Amino acid sequence: MAKAKKQATKAPSLQEPPKIYEGIRGNAGAVKKGAEITQTDAETRRRNGEDVIVCGPDRVTNRRLAGQIERNAIGREPKCCFPHLSAGRMSLPHWQPDPRPPEGHTFYETDKLKAT
Repeated sequence: MAKAKKQATKAPSLQEPPKIYEGIRGNAGAVKKGAEITQTDAETRRRNGEDVIVCGPDRVTNRRLAGQIERNAIGREPKCCFPHLSAGRMSLPHWQPDPRPPEGHTFYETDKLKAT
């Protein structure tokens, strides 16, 4: 008689929610974290043409929150962009208005691309 295989049970992962920061563009496309801010503050910054960045362990959650911030701030569907090669090797994916204005971006971290 064959032995029954034990099924591994996974404990539910308690994932840290993403955090939102003022975004400060640096060299080679890098985005530096400024002060931590609320989503309301982020939306106000975006309406004023300033950058924000969503940081956290999960790319999908970061992307979703960044898109929501951009939508709420500009009142229409934004464009999601991969990192622009022309911006530099450390550039991050982001949401931006299409068409512009306002200027600026809502950047987000991925598994491999991080804010500095």
